[in-house]
Amino acid sequence: MPGTEDYSHGLHGHWVSASDLAQLASALGQGCVPPDLEDKLGRLRKGSVGCQFLEKQCGVIIALLRASMDGSFRKTTPAELKRLLWVLAYVRKDEDAIADYQAGGFADDQEEMRNLTHALQPLLHEFKDWRLQHQVPAMWK
Repeated sequence: MPGTEDYSHGLHGHWVSASDLAQLASALGQGCVPPDLEDKLGRLRKGSVGCQFLEKQCGVIIALLRASMDGSFRKTTPAELKRLLWVLAYVRKDEDAIADYQAGGFADDQEEMRNLTHALQPLLHEFKDWRLQHQVPAMWK
């Protein structure tokens, strides 16, 4: 989470600042998704298969971060939380390594997400299993 000096996660580390992380963590900690991120996720949902992959994975990350922040899911390390938050903050940016409004503008975002999902695959699977056991049944009540 924010608070240390190393924000060089991923291939495009310099695009996300400590302020970006703190702002996003604060919003998620309050149970909110920033409006600009919500809008971007809506656009991704309507896009190509690659864009839809990105949107789905962002949804999983948001749910994981919220569950970790509220203490209901306790399997993440501070380094994992920070990396998850970093990727979400990177995807949130329109102006990054490849501006999102350019042709192929989500290629860098997709690459960062693929790297994250590969690196944290066991954690993501564990969270999805946990969510099916603990959160989904409550949604049906």
